[in-house]
Amino acid sequence: MNVYYLDINRSYTQQQSARELEFWIIHLKNIKKELDLFYSEINQTKHLLIEKAILLQTSKINSILKAIQNYKEFRDWMHNDNLQNSMAFMYEHNKHKNKYLQLTKEYKIFRSKLTQ
Repeated sequence: MNVYYLDINRSYTQQQSARELEFWIIHLKNIKKELDLFYSEINQTKHLLIEKAILLQTSKINSILKAIQNYKEFRDWMHNDNLQNSMAFMYEHNKHKNKYLQLTKEYKIFRSKLTQ
């Protein structure tokens, strides 16, 4: 059996994307913990508008986190070296990556406003 450069490259890309998914999941869980901490601090001072904003951010985090976890489970279940499947997985990976990056960007802005 011959191993070609493209086979090695594809395997490496799949390993990198799996690690990237794990990183996103851990990061989103940490953001969720931080939001819970903000919520507990705000809840004591009874600022209803800030409370609702935190709950909305938590909802967004939960939604994206659930989508990434489901994608990771499906990806692990369906993993094989078929090129056609790899292209579909790369498309899905990039779609989730864009959602993750957008959410973290929004969260940075939200957090900076919250901590002012």
